[in-house]
Amino acid sequence: MKIESVIFDWDGTLAKTLDLWLQGFQISFRSRGHTFDPKFIVKEFFHDHPEVPNRHPGLEFPTVAEETRSYVFNGLPTVELYEGAKETLKSLKNKEKRLTLVTSSPRQLLDRALIAHDLGHFFDSIIAVDDGYGHKPSPLPFEATLERVGVTASETLIIGDSHVDIQAGKSSGCQTCWFAPEHNSLFHDFNHIRSMLPDHEISIVLELDEIV
Repeated sequence: MKIESVIFDWDGTLAKTLDLWLQGFQISFRSRGHTFDPKFIVKEFFHDHPEVPNRHPGLEFPTVAEETRSYVFNGLPTVELYEGAKETLKSLKNKEKRLTLVTSSPRQLLDRALIAHDLGHFFDSIIAVDDGYGHKPSPLPFEATLERVGVTASETLIIGDSHVDIQAGKSSGCQTCWFAPEHNSLFHDFNHIRSMLPDHEISIVLELDEIV
């Protein structure tokens, strides 16, 4: 079926914010005398923050997390976008596609980045993680997005870099596109995501223009 709308993920799909989070954790941990392998940081500290102090009680994690968040906040105005991200948004908008955004980032961080990079005007709807619709892979933020812009799931494509984007897309009845640049292999299990059989797989954002 023809794709009339695209729901974008933000972190790891349009902007290299995952790198910012990693750098922030590394700096905070090093200031406390800890040097961890990047993959260990991603595995242990990128998700389920409330559970981390139980697993690592000696790391002062609440303070580390706050320092990292501040580092990310300060870095967002100059964070690097993935190659072709803005050009792809412009092209899809020119094709009169409905573009929306659903992200696991909190609103404060997201708004700072979108304003700095002049991206907010591309999207007809934006839902952040603290807008009350729950965390991915819950289908609720995606269902709310479809209702807001008046499109059906079958004519909508969800693009994201994580397994939760693909899972949410399938559970909400949307088409799915996995964004899988080699750069992101540090942050995700590529074999696992590929086993979920997304409808499309691309490694450059501009390739999306050929799908939609």
